Amino acid sequence: MGIITGIFIIDIGMQCIQLSNQTTIFALNPKAANRINTIFMTTYFIGGSVGTFLAGTFWHWFGWQGVVGTGIALTACSFMINIFAKR
Repeated sequence: MGIITGIFIIDIGMQCIQLSNQTTIFALNPKAANRINTIFMTTYFIGGSVGTFLAGTFWHWFGWQGVVGTGIALTACSFMINIFAKR
């Protein structure tokens, strides 16, 4: 039962994150919402695909430590991009 609850909580969190991100990007130029959404969803899909590929690859090589390391590395990259993009 605990894992099912965890899955629901993660899913709700991901939906909230996506809604928040879309609200932010649509505010940039409301007239271009369709184009902005296309770019957002394409980037979102590519990022998810790359993350899944990397996690699977590192799972094969290193097990859970590889998956966790991949998650930490990708999170650190995202953090650094956010820091330097705001300059």
